Amino acid sequence: MPPKSKKFSMKNRRGVSNIIGSLIVLAVVASMGSVILFQGLNQINAFSYELTYHDKEHVNELREDIIFEHVRFPPTEKNLELDLANVGSVDTTISTVTVVRIDNQELIINKEVSNDTILIEDHKKIILTTATLPIGPDPIWNSTEYKDKIYKISITTSKGNFFSTIATPFNT
Repeated sequence: MPPKSKKFSMKNRRGVSNIIGSLIVLAVVASMGSVILFQGLNQINAFSYELTYHDKEHVNELREDIIFEHVRFPPTEKNLELDLANVGSVDTTISTVTVVRIDNQELIINKEVSNDTILIEDHKKIILTTATLPIGPDPIWNSTEYKDKIYKISITTSKGNFFSTIATPFNT
């Protein structure tokens, strides 16, 4: 006698169908995920608030940025001309400018600058007339002692930031 074939009907099956099970799991994961997401966003907003309002001076220090657009050594003078641009997102006040000759560490300029504020996205020309060029009978930038040497020019702001560049006076 041949074996009886058993037909499985939908009525005899017990349990949850695959579609309904997937929908329940999706609902649980989505609800828990949204709770975690919103909690994380609230923590990020709280941290941003703390940075913005409670440590404003430190945040302004980080937003300060200056670039040297041009450094000019007038060949027949002792002056030094700096063209600076404020590319940061806060106003910047220059407090000191220092120029050091790199090969012998000779301090050429160490000057405190007052009331030289560079506004946001603005440019400023600073002319330093106190260059101490001690070598030579009539020291100027065009003399052989100073021409074609490398100088490090450093600027310190009132917020304590430090910007520097390297330049060389030359004539063609």
